[in-house]
Amino acid sequence: MIARRLPWLEQTWSRLPPLAARGVHAVLLHGVAGTGKKSLALDFAAALLCAAPLPDGRDCGRCDECRLTAAFSHPDLRWVLPEALAERLLPAAEENGDATAEATGSEAAEGENKPARASREIRVEQIRALSDILGIAAFRGGHRAVLLAPAEAMNAVAANTLLKMLEEPPPQTTFVLVSDALDEVLPTIRSRCVLVQVPVPAAADCLPWLAQQGLADPEAALALASGAPLAALAQTDPAEAAPEAVAALYRLLERGPALTAAQIVAGIGREPPVGAWLRRMQCWALDLLAYRARGAVRYHPRHLASIARLAAAVHESALWRWLDALKAAAAAREHPVNARLVIESLLTGYLGIFHGRR
Repeated sequence: MIARRLPWLEQTWSRLPPLAARGVHAVLLHGVAGTGKKSLALDFAAALLCAAPLPDGRDCGRCDECRLTAAFSHPDLRWVLPEALAERLLPAAEENGDATAEATGSEAAEGENKPARASREIRVEQIRALSDILGIAAFRGGHRAVLLAPAEAMNAVAANTLLKMLEEPPPQTTFVLVSDALDEVLPTIRSRCVLVQVPVPAAADCLPWLAQQGLADPEAALALASGAPLAALAQTDPAEAAPEAVAALYRLLERGPALTAAQIVAGIGREPPVGAWLRRMQCWALDLLAYRARGAVRYHPRHLASIARLAAAVHESALWRWLDALKAAAAAREHPVNARLVIESLLTGYLGIFHGRR
């Protein structure tokens, strides 16, 4: 589900009510992943649909329109999402089969008809279905909002179909697009939207919120996520990043050239969390490079002393090869693998960066 009214978005939010007052028909929220753009889009849509908005432009949270929006069942709030994203963000819509879910373009499927893996692409059929809906009067007789995310997930045909709608927008309809990669959005679509950047927040603005979500070490999680708070929250799934497992990995990494094959075998455990460890090893490698280049780290400020010591012993060409191996392993992490062998191989490769081995 999507969190609402995230505290670090207040300043960006203040830019949206004036756009609504001007009658802007399309807004594109963009910035790095994990900063809360979909949350902001939903906040904006709720305000557009609210029957009695507050003086600051926020939705009142009490009227029928707000209750429908909060339940993900407002018939004039249309979602256009890849199936894979809709499954995560709109569980209520999928369970209830309401009008909100129709915007995903997904078809009900059971047994042998159910696809093996949900699509990560926004298809042209979804945009055409949206066009049919917007061609009739609003169900509640007021404003309509369309939330589309991520905009870069549209294939070329879908993007050009949406472009025609943006060129001749339906009355009383606001399109709110979200993008993690603005350069990948069709330039003609960007030109039809008001662009609103959602910046990476200051740590002080989001650390209290992260602590409220139960993170044991929000500062470390935020650093690993490059300052994106929702990314920090997503990568700290207890099943994937148990503190003892993370600590075990860092004990191995901090040994550097003193690490032995026997220590690797003994230290990784029977079922190491591949995804969590891969992410941390990639960040460790990047920090080694960063320290060699400019004497600073980005992801592991608490391990600065260890990284400074190890960076002096690294063979840079071997470090780049290890990064390539980590990238390849990350790309294949969703396929059936022997977790222990994967991690053992990568940590053996880590040893090689101190001896220049391939």
